[in-house]
Amino acid sequence: MKQVYNFLFFISIILLSYSTTNEPQKTIAKSTSINRLDINKTEESGNEFPVSQDSLISQLPRMQTTHLDCAADVYWKIIKRGKASIVPLIESLTDTTETTIYDPCKNGRLTIGEVAYFALEEIAEFPAFAVTHIQFDYFNGDCWSFFEYFFDHSNKHDYQKKVWTFYQNNQFIYSKFKKSELTECHLQYEIEGKYKWQKR
Repeated sequence: MKQVYNFLFFISIILLSYSTTNEPQKTIAKSTSINRLDINKTEESGNEFPVSQDSLISQLPRMQTTHLDCAADVYWKIIKRGKASIVPLIESLTDTTETTIYDPCKNGRLTIGEVAYFALEEIAEFPAFAVTHIQFDYFNGDCWSFFEYFFDHSNKHDYQKKVWTFYQNNQFIYSKFKKSELTECHLQYEIEGKYKWQKR
């Protein structure tokens, strides 16, 4: 009888150790497959940044104007928010949803990402050379050579990464406009200044 008890005790120890050693492996396998899914999503989209869910930015395609003039109310409201708009605008740089805004240098309508670029430039200084390390020298009429680079969708993800790195690694100091710098749209939307880039 003692031998039967010893045998049952021995079997229960084996079963217990088997269940405890296998449980963590299931957890690791689950978390590995989740990580692999996340990596695949990033590789498929080609974008490391989440698509901005900002309520104002999402309204850009519905503006009732074809130019970034004072009638582009959503655009100027985004700029009016100042620093709070910077990260959502960077997230939006790769958004290819078309807006109503026509640009002669593109010879077509701007995307949300392209309008986001112009809004960023109104809020803070992001000098093209300092951001991209590419020299954009010439103008073709009123069109800057930078736009040839920026309007090419294949450059958008790279530009977005560079803007984010630049923003993270530099300081920006808020500076009020001089009276001579204030435009009609600045006055209408009560925009008093912008963030100036300070080298570290």
